Formats: sequence, structure tokens, C-alpha cells
Amino acid sequence: MFRCPGQDQRFWKPEDIFEVQCPGCGGSIEFFKDEPKLKCRKCGRIVLNPKINLGCIKWCKYAEQCLGIMKKSDIKIHGSKSPK
Repeated sequence: MFRCPGQDQRFWKPEDIFEVQCPGCGGSIEFFKDEPKLKCRKCGRIVLNPKINLGCIKWCKYAEQCLGIMKKSDIKIHGSKSPK
């Protein structure tokens, strides 16, 4: 079975798992690089992943299958137009 190198944890670096501070309560939230958002366990606020990079959706023919929950056309990449 094909696995995307960007999503396959065997190719991840230590910095691909990181913590951010919740802007609501200051609690710690641990993100994996491919998680678009998480709910703070302390206050319940939804926090967006500040480091997410889904630039591959612009060119990868498996992007919709890989992301699963959304269509490529629904995702806005920072600094670019929606893919066609």
C-alpha cells in the first residue's frame, strides 16, 4: 500500500511533533505536523495548527483520499489560490 512520505511518520523529524500554548487559557497543546486543529483539554477551545503545511494538496492526486475529511477545493493554502 502506498503511503505519502509527508504523512508517513517513519520519515518525520523530531520537530514534526511540537507543543503550542493555548491562546485561551495558556495550556499546553501537543500537535503532530499533520493535525489541522485540536481541542484544548483545559478550556475546550479549538486551536489551529500554526505550522501545518499542506502544500502537497496542490499537486498530489491522492490529496483528497489522504486528507479524508475535506476536498482539495475547500482548502485554502496560505499565500496561494485554491487548487482547481
